[in-house]
Amino acid sequence: MDSQFSHAAWRDLEPAQGGIGKIGYPLVADLTKDICRDYDVLVEDAGVALRGTFLIDKEGVVQHENVNNLGLGRNIDEILRLVDALQCVEGGAEVCPAGWTPGKPGMKPTPEGMKEFLAAHADEM
Repeated sequence: MDSQFSHAAWRDLEPAQGGIGKIGYPLVADLTKDICRDYDVLVEDAGVALRGTFLIDKEGVVQHENVNNLGLGRNIDEILRLVDALQCVEGGAEVCPAGWTPGKPGMKPTPEGMKEFLAAHADEM
């Protein structure tokens, strides 16, 4: 069972020992399964949650969600790229196109903006 007790055990072990070591963010236990129900990742008949990743903006709006079946891991590099993109848009950028990475230009969300962006970056695609 995933609980505050198992989280403490994972944090007490370094990765080389099978744990996660010291981390700079909280882990949340969902013993009542209310959170996984709210985000629609609970497999009711099995009583387990699928692997969900949700990016929520400053206003509390889900801007991105990804749900994997139990056997499929998540890509932390992609999650971090999406966090950077969300922060970039919240900071005033218009649109971060597919494959965007920090430091690359954004795009205007218009047909003309897309045309300009694609013409300028066609050799990168």
